[in-house]
Amino acid sequence: METTAGPYIGLIFQYFLTISTAWARISDADVDAEYAKRNEKVKLDLAVFTANLFRAGIQPTAAELTAQFNAHEDTYKIPEKRRVRFLSVGADALRATMTATPQEIEAHYKDNMQLYSTPEQVRASHILLKTEGKDEAAVKKEAESVLAKVKAGEDFAGLAKKYSQDDANKDKGGDLDYFGRGVMAKEFEDAAFSLAPGQVSDLVKTQFGFHIIKVVDKKAASSRPLDQVREQIANEIKQAKAQQQTAQLADDVAKEVKDPSDLDKVAKARGLSVGDSGLFARGEPLAGLGFAPAVSAQAFTMEQGKISGKLQTTQGFAFIALTEIAPPHVPKLDEVKDKVSDDVIRLKAIEVAKAKATAMAQAAVKGNFAAAAKAAGVDVKNTDFIPRGSPLPDIGVNSAVDDAVFALKAGQTTGPIATDAAVVVALVKDRQDIKPDSLSADRDALRDELLQQRRQSFFAAYMAKAKAKMKIQYNEETIKSIAGT
Repeated sequence: METTAGPYIGLIFQYFLTISTAWARISDADVDAEYAKRNEKVKLDLAVFTANLFRAGIQPTAAELTAQFNAHEDTYKIPEKRRVRFLSVGADALRATMTATPQEIEAHYKDNMQLYSTPEQVRASHILLKTEGKDEAAVKKEAESVLAKVKAGEDFAGLAKKYSQDDANKDKGGDLDYFGRGVMAKEFEDAAFSLAPGQVSDLVKTQFGFHIIKVVDKKAASSRPLDQVREQIANEIKQAKAQQQTAQLADDVAKEVKDPSDLDKVAKARGLSVGDSGLFARGEPLAGLGFAPAVSAQAFTMEQGKISGKLQTTQGFAFIALTEIAPPHVPKLDEVKDKVSDDVIRLKAIEVAKAKATAMAQAAVKGNFAAAAKAAGVDVKNTDFIPRGSPLPDIGVNSAVDDAVFALKAGQTTGPIATDAAVVVALVKDRQDIKPDSLSADRDALRDELLQQRRQSFFAAYMAKAKAKMKIQYNEETIKSIAGT
C-alpha cells in the first residue's frame, strides 16, 4: 500500500507547532476555573415540583392530541419489528425429574457453610460531627460538649436528631441498624464491637469526623443447621442438574435442527414445544421467552428461511426461525393515542409545575424557604456538601441545577429550573469554596493534566484531517505476496 505523504506530513508538523504553544494558552485562570469546578461544594435545600404532582385532572382535548402528534411524528414512529417461531429447551421442565440424594445434600452443605452462617453483628446508634473543611480542634471541642450531655444521661436519640451531621440517620436518632464487620470504618467498627449493649463510647475519630457511639444490641455468630436448609439445598442441586441436562439436550437438538421445517418434527420427537414470539422490536420481550437479548440480536440479523444455532435464554436455550419482518413506519394517531395523551398530560403538568415553582421562588426570596415550599405543597429535600455532578434528590444529576446553584452565594435562592420531569427551586444553605493553599499545591499537576487533554484533543482533530486528505493507493502485487496467493 502506498500513500501520498506530503499533506499528511504537513498536518503533523502543524500539530506539533500547535501543541508546542499549548502551555501558554493554559493560563492560571484556566487552571483555577477547572480546580474550582472540581472542588467547590454547596449544601442545598431543594423544592422539587415533579410533573406527577400535577397530572390529576388534566384531560387533553382532541385538538391537543392532534397538535402534539403532528408536531412530533418522529417521536411516535414505530421501529422495525420481527417475528420468530422458536423451539425452546428449558430447565424448568427437566427440574421436576431431577433428584438430590442425602449424600449430595450433606456434601453441598459442608462445602458451602459460609452461605448458611451469619457472622457476629452489632446494632448501634451514633452522633457524627464532621471535620471535612472545618477546624478539627473546634469540631472536637463541640463533640466533647455533646458527649458530656450523653454521659449526663440526656436522651441519645434526641441529641442525635439535634446535633448529628449524618443526614441519612439523624432523623432516626442515629440508628444504624445491625451491621457486621467490614462494613463501617475500622476505627468505628473496633469501638462498636468492643462495647456491651447500653454502653456509650468516648469520641471515636474516623475519616468522616468525630463519632459518639451507643451500642443497642448484639447478635452472636450463628449457623443454620442442615435440617433447616435441607429442602433449599435439594432444590439448588436439582436446578444445577437440570441446567446441565438442558445444555446437553440443546447440543443434541442442534445436531438435528437444520432448517425451519425441523422445528416441529424435533419438538414432537423430544416432547418439546414450538412457540410464536409475536412481533417485537429490538430490546423488547418476546412472548413465551421474555427478555432474551441473544434471541433478539439473532432475529434482527438473520434471513427468512434460515434457522439459528443454540441461543441462550433465561429458561435455557432456543432455536429460532424468522417468519415476519414489519418495516418501521409512522402510525396513525389512534395507534399511539395513549402515548400521545400521556405526553400532553406530562407537558401540561410541567407548565403547572413551572407556575407553582415561580410563585414559590418569589415567596422564598421575600421570606422563609421551607415555609414557602410548604405553602406550595412540596417537601424540602436536603443535601450535604456536594460537588458538581452529584445526584440530587428526585432529579438525579442535572447540569442546569449545578450551573445555577454554583453561581450563587450562601443564602441565595435560584429561580425555577426546569428538568425533564420536574421544576426545581434551590436554596444554597452553605458553600465550601476552594482553599488557596490547596489550589497552589495542586496547580502544576492540574495544568499538566489539562495540557495532556489538550494534546490528545489536538492530536485527534489533526489525525482526522490527515486521514481525510490522505490518498491511499494499493499495490496489488504486494497484497498478493503478503496473502500468499
